[in-house]
Amino acid sequence: MIKLQIKPPRFMPCLASVLIVYGCNSKAPTRSLLKATQAPFADLQVGQQWKYVGREKAYDQNRVLTGDTVTITVIAKENGLVTFKERFIHGAPNQPEDTLTFRLQLEDSRLRQVGDNSSSVFRFLSSHDGVLWLTPIDSNRVAINLETSLFTLREQTGKNHFIGYAESVQLFLNNYDDLTVYYDERLTYVDGPGHVALFSAKEGMVGTIYFGGFSLFEQHGYELIKQ
Repeated sequence: MIKLQIKPPRFMPCLASVLIVYGCNSKAPTRSLLKATQAPFADLQVGQQWKYVGREKAYDQNRVLTGDTVTITVIAKENGLVTFKERFIHGAPNQPEDTLTFRLQLEDSRLRQVGDNSSSVFRFLSSHDGVLWLTPIDSNRVAINLETSLFTLREQTGKNHFIGYAESVQLFLNNYDDLTVYYDERLTYVDGPGHVALFSAKEGMVGTIYFGGFSLFEQHGYELIKQ
């Protein structure tokens, strides 16, 4: 079946070649009390910064860099309310950069989204009650292969929307451990793309993949440039 899709004005390129993820849950994730520790991400400081590179994968093609980059910086923190500034730099020439801000409120072992969030990397939170967990999640084990359709995760778990735990992930030459996985493919080709987002309490957001929806790309998203 041929999918005819329209490329969105601002897409999110993809993550990696082959990604093996172990662990995912549903709407009410079970946090591990044995591994729960105060995560470095809970101690965010003004000036802290993460950089991301854009990737995309068209149907039946390999993943490529788009030239797009995103920088996310903590610009304010007061009473646990953290303000982030996102700077989006287009890879295409003569395109002005885009900037926006979004806020997360620290609540014990989680950060909760406050207000609107159209961030390229963090907007997935709106599909998960706006909550970013800072402690590990106990959940189902799944394998994610970016060379195949991400819709197959529903077949593995019986769920099309969950939060889970990944023991380890390899993205090209970078290895990440103890990741929280956010998955949502409830959206259809009519409604928009689904997503897989990977978060490390130690590294921050590792990456976000979008798939399906109105796009010429099978997968598109952002991957952390490890410092």
